[in-house]
Amino acid sequence: MWIPHRGGILLIFLVTNLATASPPTTTAEPPRLAVIIDDLGYSLDRGARAISLPGPVTLAVLPFTPHGSALASRAAELGQDVILHQPMQSTHRHEHRSPGTLTAEMPLASFRRTLGLAFDELPQAIGVSNHTGSLLTAQPQQMSWLMSEVATRGLFFIDSRTTAQTVALTSAWAAGVPSTRRDVFLDHVIEAEAIAESFERAIQIARRNGHAVVIAHPHTESLSFLERALPALRARGLTQVRLASLVQLNPEHPAVVAQQQNPVSPHTPPAL
Repeated sequence: MWIPHRGGILLIFLVTNLATASPPTTTAEPPRLAVIIDDLGYSLDRGARAISLPGPVTLAVLPFTPHGSALASRAAELGQDVILHQPMQSTHRHEHRSPGTLTAEMPLASFRRTLGLAFDELPQAIGVSNHTGSLLTAQPQQMSWLMSEVATRGLFFIDSRTTAQTVALTSAWAAGVPSTRRDVFLDHVIEAEAIAESFERAIQIARRNGHAVVIAHPHTESLSFLERALPALRARGLTQVRLASLVQLNPEHPAVVAQQQNPVSPHTPPAL
Protein backbone atom coordinates (compact mmCIF):
# COMPACT_ATOMS: atom_id res chain seq x y z
CA MET A 1 0.00 0.00 0.00
CA TRP A 2 1.23 3.47 -0.85
CA ILE A 3 0.37 6.36 1.46
CA PRO A 4 1.04 9.79 -0.09
CA HIS A 5 2.00 12.61 2.23
CA ARG A 6 3.45 16.09 1.87
CA GLY A 7 7.14 15.92 1.05
CA GLY A 8 7.32 12.33 -0.14
CA ILE A 9 5.85 8.85 -0.16
CA LEU A 10 5.68 6.41 2.70
CA LEU A 11 5.67 2.83 1.48
CA ILE A 12 4.09 0.25 3.72
CA PHE A 13 3.94 -3.36 2.65
CA LEU A 14 0.83 -5.07 3.94
CA VAL A 15 0.39 -8.82 3.87
CA THR A 16 -2.63 -8.64 1.61
CA ASN A 17 -0.76 -6.59 -0.99
CA LEU A 18 2.33 -8.78 -1.17
CA ALA A 19 0.90 -12.20 -1.94
CA THR A 20 0.41 -12.03 -5.72
CA ALA A 21 -0.22 -9.57 -8.53
CA SER A 22 -3.74 -11.02 -8.88
CA PRO A 23 -5.38 -11.72 -5.49
CA PRO A 24 -7.39 -14.97 -5.41
CA THR A 25 -11.07 -14.56 -5.98
CA THR A 26 -11.83 -16.78 -2.98
CA THR A 27 -11.06 -13.91 -0.60
CA ALA A 28 -13.94 -12.29 1.24
CA GLU A 29 -12.73 -8.91 0.02
CA PRO A 30 -14.99 -7.38 -2.65
CA PRO A 31 -13.54 -7.00 -6.14
CA ARG A 32 -11.67 -3.72 -6.44
CA LEU A 33 -11.76 -1.21 -9.29
CA ALA A 34 -9.26 1.63 -9.76
CA VAL A 35 -9.96 4.44 -12.23
CA ILE A 36 -7.34 6.61 -13.92
CA ILE A 37 -8.13 9.71 -15.97
CA ASP A 38 -5.36 10.21 -18.52
CA ASP A 39 -4.20 13.17 -20.61
CA LEU A 40 -5.08 15.93 -18.17
CA GLY A 41 -3.60 19.40 -18.54
CA TYR A 42 -5.03 20.92 -21.68
CA SER A 43 -8.60 21.67 -20.58
CA LEU A 44 -9.17 23.35 -17.24
CA ASP A 45 -12.91 22.68 -17.21
CA ARG A 46 -12.72 18.98 -18.08
CA GLY A 47 -9.77 18.53 -15.75
CA ALA A 48 -11.77 20.02 -12.89
CA ARG A 49 -14.67 17.75 -13.74
CA ALA A 50 -12.35 14.72 -13.65
CA ILE A 51 -11.06 15.73 -10.21
CA SER A 52 -14.65 15.93 -8.97
CA LEU A 53 -15.63 12.42 -10.07
CA PRO A 54 -17.24 10.32 -7.33
CA GLY A 55 -14.87 8.36 -5.11
CA PRO A 56 -11.11 8.01 -5.42
CA VAL A 57 -9.71 8.51 -8.90
CA THR A 58 -6.12 8.92 -10.07
CA LEU A 59 -5.34 11.96 -12.19
CA ALA A 60 -2.65 11.29 -14.82
CA VAL A 61 -1.36 14.75 -15.69
CA LEU A 62 0.75 15.59 -18.73
CA PRO A 63 3.76 17.79 -17.93
CA PHE A 64 4.34 21.12 -19.66
CA THR A 65 0.65 21.65 -20.44
CA PRO A 66 -1.25 24.92 -19.94
CA HIS A 67 -3.21 23.75 -16.90
CA GLY A 68 -1.35 20.65 -15.72
CA SER A 69 0.35 22.23 -12.74
CA ALA A 70 -2.83 23.95 -11.51
CA LEU A 71 -4.90 20.79 -11.90
CA ALA A 72 -2.33 18.70 -10.04
CA SER A 73 -2.31 21.17 -7.16
CA ARG A 74 -6.10 21.24 -7.02
CA ALA A 75 -6.37 17.45 -7.13
CA ALA A 76 -3.89 17.07 -4.28
CA GLU A 77 -5.75 19.68 -2.22
CA LEU A 78 -8.98 17.70 -2.63
CA GLY A 79 -7.34 14.40 -1.71
CA GLN A 80 -7.17 12.84 -5.17
CA ASP A 81 -3.95 11.11 -6.25
CA VAL A 82 -1.80 12.55 -9.01
CA ILE A 83 0.63 10.69 -11.25
CA LEU A 84 2.98 11.95 -13.93
CA HIS A 85 1.65 10.93 -17.34
CA GLN A 86 5.04 10.90 -19.04
CA PRO A 87 5.03 11.27 -22.84
CA MET A 88 7.04 8.57 -24.61
CA GLN A 89 7.86 7.88 -28.25
CA SER A 90 5.36 5.84 -30.23
CA THR A 91 5.73 3.72 -33.35
CA HIS A 92 3.62 6.12 -35.43
CA ARG A 93 5.75 7.68 -38.16
CA HIS A 94 3.85 10.97 -38.05
CA GLU A 95 3.16 11.15 -34.36
CA HIS A 96 2.56 14.49 -32.69
CA ARG A 97 5.05 14.50 -29.84
CA SER A 98 3.95 16.14 -26.64
CA PRO A 99 6.39 18.46 -24.86
CA GLY A 100 8.96 16.50 -22.89
CA THR A 101 8.58 13.27 -24.88
CA LEU A 102 11.21 10.65 -24.05
CA THR A 103 12.66 9.10 -27.21
CA ALA A 104 14.82 6.12 -28.05
CA GLU A 105 17.45 8.40 -29.58
CA MET A 106 18.12 10.29 -26.35
CA PRO A 107 21.41 9.63 -24.57
CA LEU A 108 21.12 8.85 -20.87
CA ALA A 109 21.96 12.40 -19.77
CA SER A 110 19.19 13.93 -21.92
CA PHE A 111 16.76 11.21 -20.87
CA ARG A 112 17.35 11.94 -17.19
CA ARG A 113 17.24 15.71 -17.66
CA THR A 114 13.93 15.57 -19.57
CA LEU A 115 12.37 13.29 -17.01
CA GLY A 116 13.68 15.38 -14.14
CA LEU A 117 12.07 18.51 -15.55
CA ALA A 118 8.75 16.66 -15.79
CA PHE A 119 8.98 15.61 -12.14
CA ASP A 120 9.80 19.21 -11.18
CA GLU A 121 6.68 20.34 -13.03
CA LEU A 122 4.43 17.97 -11.01
CA PRO A 123 5.83 17.57 -7.49
CA GLN A 124 2.48 16.14 -6.34
CA ALA A 125 3.00 12.95 -8.39
CA ILE A 126 3.10 9.72 -6.39
CA GLY A 127 3.53 7.54 -9.48
CA VAL A 128 4.26 7.50 -13.20
CA SER A 129 2.44 6.17 -16.27
CA ASN A 130 3.30 6.24 -19.95
CA HIS A 131 1.53 8.52 -22.42
CA THR A 132 1.64 6.78 -25.82
CA GLY A 133 5.04 5.01 -25.81
CA SER A 134 4.35 2.05 -28.08
CA LEU A 135 7.98 2.27 -29.22
CA LEU A 136 9.77 3.32 -26.03
CA THR A 137 8.04 0.93 -23.64
CA ALA A 138 9.31 -1.95 -25.78
CA GLN A 139 12.95 -0.86 -25.26
CA PRO A 140 14.62 -2.68 -22.31
CA GLN A 141 17.48 -0.17 -22.00
CA GLN A 142 15.28 2.92 -21.85
CA MET A 143 12.80 1.24 -19.53
CA SER A 144 15.68 0.36 -17.22
CA TRP A 145 16.72 4.03 -17.20
CA LEU A 146 13.16 5.11 -16.49
CA MET A 147 12.61 2.68 -13.63
CA SER A 148 15.91 3.65 -12.04
CA GLU A 149 14.66 7.24 -11.81
CA VAL A 150 11.22 6.16 -10.57
CA ALA A 151 12.81 3.95 -7.90
CA THR A 152 15.11 6.76 -6.76
CA ARG A 153 12.06 8.93 -6.09
CA GLY A 154 10.15 6.20 -4.27
CA LEU A 155 7.24 6.22 -6.72
CA PHE A 156 5.20 3.49 -8.38
CA PHE A 157 4.60 2.78 -12.07
CA ILE A 158 1.49 1.93 -14.07
CA ASP A 159 1.95 0.40 -17.52
CA SER A 160 -0.70 1.85 -19.83
CA ARG A 161 0.03 -1.03 -22.23
CA THR A 162 -0.01 0.84 -25.51
CA THR A 163 1.72 -2.13 -27.18
CA ALA A 164 1.71 -5.87 -26.67
CA GLN A 165 5.52 -5.72 -26.85
CA THR A 166 5.84 -3.64 -23.69
CA VAL A 167 8.57 -4.55 -21.22
CA ALA A 168 7.70 -1.72 -18.83
CA LEU A 169 6.13 -3.86 -16.12
CA THR A 170 8.95 -6.41 -16.02
CA SER A 171 11.50 -3.57 -16.06
CA ALA A 172 9.75 -1.96 -13.11
CA TRP A 173 9.75 -5.18 -11.16
CA ALA A 174 13.43 -5.75 -11.97
CA ALA A 175 14.18 -2.32 -10.49
CA GLY A 176 12.13 -3.00 -7.36
CA VAL A 177 9.42 -0.51 -8.38
CA PRO A 178 5.89 -1.44 -7.23
CA SER A 179 3.78 -1.56 -10.37
CA THR A 180 0.66 -2.72 -12.09
CA ARG A 181 -0.89 -2.52 -15.55
CA ARG A 182 -3.94 -1.20 -17.28
CA ASP A 183 -6.69 -3.76 -17.82
CA VAL A 184 -9.21 -1.77 -19.88
CA PHE A 185 -9.28 1.44 -21.88
CA LEU A 186 -12.77 2.74 -21.20
CA ASP A 187 -13.09 4.97 -24.24
CA HIS A 188 -11.03 3.51 -27.04
CA VAL A 189 -14.26 4.11 -28.96
CA ILE A 190 -15.87 7.36 -27.82
CA GLU A 191 -19.49 6.26 -28.00
CA ALA A 192 -21.91 5.69 -25.13
CA GLU A 193 -22.59 2.04 -25.94
CA ALA A 194 -18.91 1.18 -26.41
CA ILE A 195 -17.96 2.93 -23.16
CA ALA A 196 -20.62 0.99 -21.26
CA GLU A 197 -19.40 -2.29 -22.77
CA SER A 198 -15.79 -1.51 -21.77
CA PHE A 199 -16.89 -0.74 -18.23
CA GLU A 200 -18.72 -4.06 -17.99
CA ARG A 201 -15.60 -5.82 -19.22
CA ALA A 202 -13.61 -4.14 -16.44
CA ILE A 203 -16.13 -5.31 -13.85
CA GLN A 204 -15.88 -8.88 -15.16
CA ILE A 205 -12.07 -8.75 -14.91
CA ALA A 206 -12.29 -7.41 -11.36
CA ARG A 207 -14.64 -10.20 -10.34
CA ARG A 208 -12.39 -12.80 -11.91
CA ASN A 209 -8.99 -11.51 -10.74
CA GLY A 210 -9.93 -9.58 -7.63
CA HIS A 211 -9.18 -6.18 -9.14
CA ALA A 212 -9.06 -4.21 -12.39
CA VAL A 213 -7.51 -0.95 -13.55
CA VAL A 214 -9.51 1.24 -15.93
CA ILE A 215 -8.05 4.12 -17.93
CA ALA A 216 -10.40 6.78 -19.24
CA HIS A 217 -9.83 10.14 -20.87
CA PRO A 218 -11.46 13.51 -20.18
CA HIS A 219 -13.98 13.23 -23.00
CA THR A 220 -17.42 14.58 -22.21
CA GLU A 221 -18.96 11.16 -22.93
CA SER A 222 -16.53 9.37 -20.62
CA LEU A 223 -16.92 11.80 -17.73
CA SER A 224 -20.71 11.72 -17.99
CA PHE A 225 -20.69 7.93 -17.94
CA LEU A 226 -18.38 7.72 -14.91
CA GLU A 227 -20.43 10.28 -13.00
CA ARG A 228 -23.37 7.88 -13.28
CA ALA A 229 -21.59 4.53 -13.05
CA LEU A 230 -19.14 4.99 -10.18
CA PRO A 231 -21.74 5.66 -7.44
CA ALA A 232 -23.46 2.39 -8.42
CA LEU A 233 -20.38 0.18 -7.94
CA ARG A 234 -21.03 -0.61 -4.29
CA ALA A 235 -24.54 -1.83 -5.06
CA ARG A 236 -22.96 -4.18 -7.62
CA GLY A 237 -20.63 -5.64 -5.01
CA LEU A 238 -17.43 -3.82 -6.02
CA THR A 239 -15.20 -1.38 -4.19
CA GLN A 240 -13.72 1.67 -5.86
CA VAL A 241 -10.12 2.03 -4.65
CA ARG A 242 -7.04 4.15 -5.13
CA LEU A 243 -4.65 2.93 -7.79
CA ALA A 244 -1.84 3.05 -5.23
CA SER A 245 -3.51 0.23 -3.29
CA LEU A 246 -3.14 -2.14 -6.27
CA VAL A 247 0.53 -1.71 -7.12
CA GLN A 248 2.70 -4.75 -6.43
CA LEU A 249 6.29 -5.79 -6.22
CA ASN A 250 7.44 -8.64 -8.42
CA PRO A 251 5.87 -11.80 -6.95
CA GLU A 252 9.40 -13.27 -7.00
CA HIS A 253 10.93 -10.27 -5.18
CA PRO A 254 12.80 -11.44 -2.04
CA ALA A 255 10.56 -9.35 0.22
CA VAL A 256 7.46 -11.00 -1.20
CA VAL A 257 8.90 -14.51 -1.02
CA ALA A 258 9.99 -13.94 2.58
CA GLN A 259 6.54 -12.64 3.48
CA GLN A 260 4.88 -15.72 1.99
CA GLN A 261 7.26 -18.07 3.80
CA ASN A 262 6.99 -16.22 7.12
CA PRO A 263 3.55 -14.67 7.28
CA VAL A 264 3.14 -11.92 9.83
CA SER A 265 0.31 -12.08 12.33
CA PRO A 266 -2.48 -9.69 11.37
CA HIS A 267 -2.00 -8.13 14.80
CA THR A 268 1.68 -7.39 14.19
CA PRO A 269 2.38 -3.88 12.85
CA PRO A 270 3.92 -3.98 9.35
CA ALA A 271 7.56 -3.08 8.95
CA LEU A 272 8.11 0.48 7.71
